Amino acid sequence: MTTTTKRVALYHRASTVDQDPTLARNELRAAAAARGLTATMEIEEHGSGARNDRPGLQQVMDAARRGKIDAVLVWKLDRFGRSALDLLGNIEELERCGVRFIAMTQGIDIQPNGDPMSRLILTVLAGVAQFERSLIVERTRLGLDKARRAGKHIGRPRKGAAPDPAIVAALRASSASWSAIAKKLGCTPSAARRARQTGVPISIFQGAGNAGSSFPIANVVPLAGQGA
Repeated sequence: MTTTTKRVALYHRASTVDQDPTLARNELRAAAAARGLTATMEIEEHGSGARNDRPGLQQVMDAARRGKIDAVLVWKLDRFGRSALDLLGNIEELERCGVRFIAMTQGIDIQPNGDPMSRLILTVLAGVAQFERSLIVERTRLGLDKARRAGKHIGRPRKGAAPDPAIVAALRASSASWSAIAKKLGCTPSAARRARQTGVPISIFQGAGNAGSSFPIANVVPLAGQGA
């Protein structure tokens, strides 16, 4: 009778507190052997677990997607992902690939066949992940509200400096089109319109050249093709 060898990826992220990963490495190898698993991949990374795009972690996930491993063995949950959102996403992807997930020091063993204990662990993780999502959404909303109250622009940055409302109004008074004004001032037609709406009333340019005019129209250079 042929026995199928179960291939396992040993993954360990050494934190700043755990600078010497030798103990974890040896225990991971021993745990794999005790479960009848053959280590075909050993990945060891250093640094923060806050990022989910760590190169070593991505190597493990890619091997799972390509059917190169049957199980992933880690020291404990926080070595595989710091947030419940990342953990849940990664473990669910392993499950879809038919890959078992084991956190050896915590007695966690999530089987891809959906046994009751595995489903319970995933349900708890999903609940914590949903709580994290709600916190992130709430923090984002509060941050945007604070920025708006401080008068900060929300959304895509506007290109270049806003055109001078007085110049825009003067050009409009000389019958220039919005596209011609935008071309001359190096802005978009909508930016020129916004400047006109928030700027100086056009009435002060009517009758330019009179003694009471506060912004003489003669100071505005005519657009190409228009008379002086």
